[in-house]
Amino acid sequence: MIKGNDIALPVSGVVSVIDEVRMYGRHRQETGGFLLLPRGDSTVSVVALSGSRGIERRHNLFQVSARALASLFTFADDRDLWVPVQFHSHGAAAFLSDTDKAHGLCVEGFISTVIPHFHGSPSDITAWGWWRYTQGRWIAIEPGIQGNGDVEIVHFDEGGIDAN
Repeated sequence: MIKGNDIALPVSGVVSVIDEVRMYGRHRQETGGFLLLPRGDSTVSVVALSGSRGIERRHNLFQVSARALASLFTFADDRDLWVPVQFHSHGAAAFLSDTDKAHGLCVEGFISTVIPHFHGSPSDITAWGWWRYTQGRWIAIEPGIQGNGDVEIVHFDEGGIDAN
């Protein structure tokens, strides 16, 4: 099972995530996406930012439809990638809300990271909250690490994948 500190997110990925979080944070909205890795590797190669169709963003809510998730997971399968981590933002502290716990991707081994203070989010990923779904519950884990290299940035939603 992959651990949080096994995940390496390159600097370019961190910058893209933080820019996206702060952009929506200025409107007091949560946002999020997923980190994709090549199978058998621990370095993120694709950051999938959420688009608009089938994505709901509000203060205290970020929700992705099943159809939008299907487009992301199909894209990942087609490229021999896997999707072990979701990230999303909160307006204040990094914690898993009751909604996160009940309606997150409750899949054994899946990792969720919460980026705090969406209007001025920290670029240091060790300041984000990190949890893994294990034996029917979310447990706090060591944070991911900042890695080297570049990532591809895509947007996903019910309309598919936009690699621009």
